[in-house]
Amino acid sequence: MNLSIGLIPCLPTDDHRVPMTPEGVTKLIKAGWQVLVPTGAGAAASFPDSAYAAAGAKILTAKEVTKTNITVGLAVNLTPTIPYAAAELVIGLGNGPVANAKQVLALQKLPRTTRAQAMDVLSSQANLGGYAAALAVAHHLPRLMPALSTAAGSTKPSKVLVLGVGVAGLQAIATARRLGAAVSAFDIRPEVAEQIKSLGAKVVEVDGPSAEGKGGYAGALDAAGIQALQEKLLPFVAAADGVITTAQVPGKAAPQLVSAAAVAAMAPGSVIIDMAAASGGNVVGTKAGEVIQTTNGITLVGETNWPSTLAQTASRFWAQNMVNLLAVLVKDGVLSLEDELVKAMVP
Repeated sequence: MNLSIGLIPCLPTDDHRVPMTPEGVTKLIKAGWQVLVPTGAGAAASFPDSAYAAAGAKILTAKEVTKTNITVGLAVNLTPTIPYAAAELVIGLGNGPVANAKQVLALQKLPRTTRAQAMDVLSSQANLGGYAAALAVAHHLPRLMPALSTAAGSTKPSKVLVLGVGVAGLQAIATARRLGAAVSAFDIRPEVAEQIKSLGAKVVEVDGPSAEGKGGYAGALDAAGIQALQEKLLPFVAAADGVITTAQVPGKAAPQLVSAAAVAAMAPGSVIIDMAAASGGNVVGTKAGEVIQTTNGITLVGETNWPSTLAQTASRFWAQNMVNLLAVLVKDGVLSLEDELVKAMVP
């Protein structure tokens, strides 16, 4: 078997993840791969070149990697404007096109099936994102999350509302609960109520539209449905100290679940973490990549890459997803794109 992997440092440069870790390199080399790592590829995720070298990777300059004919190029984000290695196959998030690559696999197209779970970077990264978002609520709130009794007085637990209960939302619920918050949650799919209850959170029930999309995702609502839902959710948003929104519809702008009126009704010092900011936002008034203070004292956080804030762990999860995927890609020592999961990822 003569198979080689070249790592592509993350772009944009404010994404600190790396698609393969030294631990993952060790596993790949045992499986027969040669791994080429450009200098500094893992530095932002706290993986030094020395760790990759100790794992058996070959450390090269970025220019040397991009000029080398390799079998697979691993990236986090597929960006057509950067120099990828002349690879037979490039794997990452996005649809390309990728210069010099004969074939691209778009990780977001991986089917949501039981067999695919071990390769699903969207889920592994969303899990971390939900954790980071809950910590961000605690960071920005000017009050404690848990109840506390002292000689100087006592506090009640902060109220956290999670809107959208996919992978990120479930982790946000679990983390906020561990931080001591009183958590409630809503999802347009009524069947997730049991998952909310299993984490010890209260289910927000409103009379309104429901929507089930493909592959377990929520479906889209029309403008009238969105407006009706905003009105139903307003009192729950107004009563919360912290709100985490995670609602996304694949291929479409994120639904705006929180109206300007709902933001205006919140108490000063309250916090909203809009995890859908990159795709338009769930909250009227949030801006992608910005932290905004409203005139009534509400903090709106529009961070667009929560997993990158936990770059080391995010990279470890990503790397294991890639180790699992690469095991499917190789049949009898030869790279093969015939598996049904692999075919589904071709843009």
